[in-house]
Amino acid sequence: MGKNHLSVLASTVIAAISITCHAQVRVELKVHQSIGSTAIVSRYEGKNQIEVDSCKPTPDGVYTFSVPADTPKGIYKVSVGKGASFDFIVSTDTIVRFETYSFAVEDSLKVKQSAENEVFINFRKLRQKAEQKMWLIESLRKYYTEPTMFSQMLENEHQRTAFDLYMQGNALASKANSSLVSSAIRLELTPQPITQGDECSVKKELSEIWWQGIDLTNPDIHFLPRLIPRLWDYLENLLCEGNYTKEEQDSVLSEYIQKLFNLPMHSEIKSLLLSSLCNGFAESDYYGVISTLQQLNENKICPIFNDPELKAKLVLEAGLMPGKKAFDFTFKPVGQKKSIKLSNSTSKYTLVLFWSVWCPHCIESVPQIYKTYKQYQGKGFDVIAICIDDEDDAFQNFIKQNELHWKNIRIPYDSNSKVILKYNVDETPKMFIVDKKLNILSRPSTPEHVKVFLEKNL
Repeated sequence: MGKNHLSVLASTVIAAISITCHAQVRVELKVHQSIGSTAIVSRYEGKNQIEVDSCKPTPDGVYTFSVPADTPKGIYKVSVGKGASFDFIVSTDTIVRFETYSFAVEDSLKVKQSAENEVFINFRKLRQKAEQKMWLIESLRKYYTEPTMFSQMLENEHQRTAFDLYMQGNALASKANSSLVSSAIRLELTPQPITQGDECSVKKELSEIWWQGIDLTNPDIHFLPRLIPRLWDYLENLLCEGNYTKEEQDSVLSEYIQKLFNLPMHSEIKSLLLSSLCNGFAESDYYGVISTLQQLNENKICPIFNDPELKAKLVLEAGLMPGKKAFDFTFKPVGQKKSIKLSNSTSKYTLVLFWSVWCPHCIESVPQIYKTYKQYQGKGFDVIAICIDDEDDAFQNFIKQNELHWKNIRIPYDSNSKVILKYNVDETPKMFIVDKKLNILSRPSTPEHVKVFLEKNL
């Protein structure tokens, strides 16, 4: 999605919470053939790791750690020497005992005492085995790119492996005697489709079960490292690139954000998820999503919405939404003698595109949009490409090198320029699809958005 891709928007936000206490936990690790190096226990706080305890082993290779009662429940990591580590979980067990070998710490790991870690470690081993198999399949698929019987067999095996991991992982999660353990496992599982259908329908089906079995009412899941990434994967899954216009994406994202927050949820988990979404979307152009988040922000969880610059931007953008009128202006395209008025366009749809030679997304997107323009040029589609750069040479070279034979104009960026002001050009690329009456119909962010709009309307 270029500048609006959700993986760029995602930010891990850890809010202050009241930690659910547990009894002090004693962790013992017997390492056969230990070299006597210091081992460290750390806890996950989102993507970060915070050291909790460290020690050296006894002569017979036994490490003993203490996890204080005032530290949060969640996933912890034991690091034994350089590059040797494994994760375990702190929930209800007060004594946790492991055994392993120094030359294969994770692969040879055995749980000697802790029912919840027996389940968790078994899942991690199951996941590792499945991921190794899928990696091998992916490696083979690189050599069989053409559609053949064998390539289809590889595709089927990949899907079967992913489905088996999902089902077996859920079965293990069901055996856990703690909702924290079962939630930790399910957060690491990607839902798999049960039925077949078009891509967007299948993705919606997956989103309906995305949070199934994850106890959002349990504040202890707050620090699980997969919680925030799963939130953004949930939304990324709904984008359905190549099938939705920008407005359809905005609508679907808003709908499923609302569905998520309609689920039973602890107030601290709601604060965490909402904070991440607010900070991720505030600078985006998904204005429907921003409106939804503002409505959900009833307890003022998101201070970013109080930012004066953001408030001013949202006021300006409100007048540029689909359904509003576009500003009419007169321009003289490069290489033409006569000026043209936007409202005099005879095309059914016109794309007003603001771009810059110095904008990496523009350099990538503009030639792609031109290909779409050539495809729909004779079907009622036109483009007015407005470069906002000061340097005429760079502008001329770019349109020449890329053979951009549409209506090119250059309006150097000036905060007093009526066109710049009326279209609130605060970033590039910025696009508007308008009709003959200057009604704004769509606000695409990517070449795909432009193409999908035309596929559906021409």
